[in-house]
Amino acid sequence: MKQMKTTPLRAPLKSWDFYATFLLRQEKELTKNTDIKILKEFKEKYHWSFDIEKALNETTFEAIVLTNSDQVIQWVNKGFSNMTGYPANFSKGKQPKFLQGEKSSKASLKNIRENIKREFHFKERVINYRKNGQEYVCDIEIFPLKNKEGKVLHLLALEKEVVLPFNTLKKS
Repeated sequence: MKQMKTTPLRAPLKSWDFYATFLLRQEKELTKNTDIKILKEFKEKYHWSFDIEKALNETTFEAIVLTNSDQVIQWVNKGFSNMTGYPANFSKGKQPKFLQGEKSSKASLKNIRENIKREFHFKERVINYRKNGQEYVCDIEIFPLKNKEGKVLHLLALEKEVVLPFNTLKKS
């Protein structure tokens, strides 16, 4: 049997960098489009008067949490599982407060409760905890999702982990 000559693959390193960047961008776009599609199905089912696509395209986020009006999780995206370490099936049926812990600000949590009660769209920063116990800072933007009669049926939380400079972290 004749042995094949192997030739190493050669290409400028920079071209692989460009291609990898392209693939990552493409993956993010596909993931966002999948999230939009799923949320549009919820919108059709519950008749929300809310522009899902606009909100997701105008907001920078990693994780999506959809709760009912009693703040019980109905659906989370893959970004939520990646950010928190909790699988979707564990999170569904729980309230998002399972992510809170010792360093979660009481003032931030109170602000969240009050704005939800008032049915306001708002942003808040909280300290949450991953499945492995590691804390992380999270910016949350919450949208009340109303039906055509104006009744809040669900809450949509778009979340992004915030990486703070080392010198801004408070020591306990």
